[in-house]
Amino acid sequence: MEDAAVEFLLENLKQLQLHHSHLISDDAKNQIQVLETNLCLFKRLLNESRDQNRDEDWTLEQVFKQIVEVVYEAEDAVDAIVSQAAEKGVEKYFKRAFDPSTKLLIVVEQAELIGAKVKEIYDHRLIDFSSLETKGESYARTEQKNLHEDKAPAVENDTMVGLEDETEILIHYLTEKTEKLDVISIAGVAGLGKTTIARHIFCHERIAYEFPIRLWVNISSNFRRRDVFLAMLRDLNCITEDMHDKTEEEMEQTLHARLQQEKFLIVFDDMWSTGVFDELQYILPKSNTMSKILITSRLLDVCWHANHSRGPHSLRLLNEEESWTLLQLTVFGKRRKYPSDLEKLGKSITKLCHGLPLQVMLIGGILAKSVSGGETCKIWEKVYRGLQTYIGTDYRLGGCVSLCYKMLPYYLRPCFIYMGMFPEDFEIPVQKLILLWIAQGFIQQKAGITSLEEVAMDYLKELTDRKLVIIGKVSLTGRIRTCRLHDIIRDFCLYKAREYFFQEIDVPAVDYLDELELDKYRHISVNTEVMSFISLQPYGPRVRTFLHFLREETILLPDNVSFIPDSFKLLRVLDVKPIRFTRFPFYLTHLVHLRYIALSSHFKFLPEAISKMWNIQTLIVGTSSRTLEIKADIWKMNQLRHLETNASIILRKNTTGESVDDKGEKMQTLSKVSPESCAQIFERATNLKKLGIRGRGRLAMLMDHDNDGSTPFDGLSNLHRLEKLKLLNDIFANPRESQMPGLPSPYKFPPKLMSLTLSYTFLDWKHMCILGMLENLKALKLKNNAFVGECWESADNGFCQLEVLQIEYTNLVTWKASSSHFPRLKYLVLRNCEHLEALPLGLADVSSLQVIDLYRTTKSAAASAKKIQVLTEGGLRLSIFPPDEWLIPN
Repeated sequence: MEDAAVEFLLENLKQLQLHHSHLISDDAKNQIQVLETNLCLFKRLLNESRDQNRDEDWTLEQVFKQIVEVVYEAEDAVDAIVSQAAEKGVEKYFKRAFDPSTKLLIVVEQAELIGAKVKEIYDHRLIDFSSLETKGESYARTEQKNLHEDKAPAVENDTMVGLEDETEILIHYLTEKTEKLDVISIAGVAGLGKTTIARHIFCHERIAYEFPIRLWVNISSNFRRRDVFLAMLRDLNCITEDMHDKTEEEMEQTLHARLQQEKFLIVFDDMWSTGVFDELQYILPKSNTMSKILITSRLLDVCWHANHSRGPHSLRLLNEEESWTLLQLTVFGKRRKYPSDLEKLGKSITKLCHGLPLQVMLIGGILAKSVSGGETCKIWEKVYRGLQTYIGTDYRLGGCVSLCYKMLPYYLRPCFIYMGMFPEDFEIPVQKLILLWIAQGFIQQKAGITSLEEVAMDYLKELTDRKLVIIGKVSLTGRIRTCRLHDIIRDFCLYKAREYFFQEIDVPAVDYLDELELDKYRHISVNTEVMSFISLQPYGPRVRTFLHFLREETILLPDNVSFIPDSFKLLRVLDVKPIRFTRFPFYLTHLVHLRYIALSSHFKFLPEAISKMWNIQTLIVGTSSRTLEIKADIWKMNQLRHLETNASIILRKNTTGESVDDKGEKMQTLSKVSPESCAQIFERATNLKKLGIRGRGRLAMLMDHDNDGSTPFDGLSNLHRLEKLKLLNDIFANPRESQMPGLPSPYKFPPKLMSLTLSYTFLDWKHMCILGMLENLKALKLKNNAFVGECWESADNGFCQLEVLQIEYTNLVTWKASSSHFPRLKYLVLRNCEHLEALPLGLADVSSLQVIDLYRTTKSAAASAKKIQVLTEGGLRLSIFPPDEWLIPN
């Protein structure tokens, strides 16, 4: 954490002097230069100790704690002055505020005292870095390498070893006939694999075929019945506009009525108390004998309470041989053979894991990072000694997680700790996570990697390789969409986070904030209804992160809007999407340090004042309006990297004679923009990687010819780094108005385009040959009548790189294709293709094809897919929903 804090403050001071130097008095500049000198000294000490275990030297550990404290103090002093001056809007105030007699001078003096200690360490060699035990993983050298280099084995995220017999027993319980709604439970201590085996069963082909309705419900320790009901209703597609106004009893009745009609499987994961089951059982129709409930719990009494007649299925510990097999898979993967000289030591290590799969995998995550170096045996011995120290005969996982944390490179530690800010059992959106890391300054540019976002993704991959982070949802192209933490690991993150002034808030009582001492915390995560929090009149002068998590949307009245800027003036991150503002909260424009903001609203425009927020990197707006007019000049917001909304963005038009020198050089994501504003984007945001264009029925204007024969679409070819493009018309647009007349030549598309999504474009299938000539296209998603017509005959020599083809809602009847048309296709997804007679049998000859996923298609199309599966001799995974008897007849 200290590394990130020093780097972040140095960069902030650099930007302050570079862009706002006219606001700083000469005396203040001198003080800042003294502060920078000491920060550079701190950075040198941190860099030189990066490859050692810092916590093994008491003197060094104490110096680092003091460095963190003084850096935070300096950051607060400088930012508070800037914030006050920005609010006053007077240059003289800046000059007066930056007078060295202010708190800044005191902080600089503290920094000089610590700097003197650091100099003493060097001058008198109080610490011999060469004598400190290294981590043994050559982290410093690893950082110099390209982080894209993949050395971790390809192992499934939820690897199962030795539980095959357990799986078969549980599947039998779930598929046997009973005279009433049956409840099956899985019991066992933390880390034994209850959730892993439940997920494996939940996704099993036999279970998916048996139960048309499957719901997965996480039961966290801070259980809220209303949140659970809303989550289940959302999964059942039962959310209506007035659902949030309904009482819990009304939601309960809706759920009961819906489940009464269906054959379902519900998994309640991690049930903590008998009372929770009692609160949920009223939604479960007892007379529905076709359906099943599966519960996981650490507590035997919960399992017995859920079903008195059927005892819990208690998972066993892995035996030593199974533990050794799991360790091999985690470290070396399925394709690599372990060195024989490591077997004895490896089995000694697994013996200390006490048969807990999670413990084996966490240790395997450490060892996996060592197999490519020359110190493998040395590191394994070090891990063995560490296990003896941290775990010994203790079966609890806390010691193992502590060891994993100790072995983490220092650049990963703040990223890992920060994840504890998310609620228990929360599926963390990866895109959101990495943007939060960047906003907090945890991510530094690396040589050979073009963007901070790529560095952050590599950091996340390191954490998943170490099994500290669980991979959740994965896109068809293989990108991680969500991730999560095991609750034991999250508890550890929260414990460590408090050392760096993080706090999770769940308000149970009016006087709770007094006990929290909110004024000392820098990062808060609020998991309670926002009005309850506001009623406590919170004040956090040091708070940099405000995250609000609640499943249910809350409307914030105008009288309460100012509580955020009034209470948290130094905010760097504000994520309050569950709060819906009735109009744009102008007070937020006073928060000049904001780098990340996500909010929801009913408003139709963003005011010119947002351009004052010069630090904004990420701006996310959810609105009920079809359009979002941005009155600010976004090209002057030179830190802006990501601008996202569900509406169609209308940018402020350039005035006559206005300079267009300001460019969005850092902008990487812009979604979704109106066709009318595309010309500005194509001219200025030339480094974009993701672009969404929402047409409001007017996408066709991109193909309108000017007098010189050019079209607005031609400008897309200027976006040389664009990888992902979405062209979307509104769902309620007139089909005739929405229809695009055709597509331009392939060379008019961005040259590096890898993913293309079309929706409501009503193109004729003959234009698919143009998309087939896009050389780098890997994913093509055709949604909501993107293409129309009864016949599609695929053309030769096309789609040479395409791996994912997804088609949804079309009137297609006949599809003719062979293996040569899709030579690298891996995933074929067809949804609501309710007229399609058959899939081309030639797809059976596509050697790369791995998955065919059919949803609501015809019986004949399903039959052809099964024939393709037979022809591939079992090398293809086929998913058909709903089951055969419910498919659409031809």
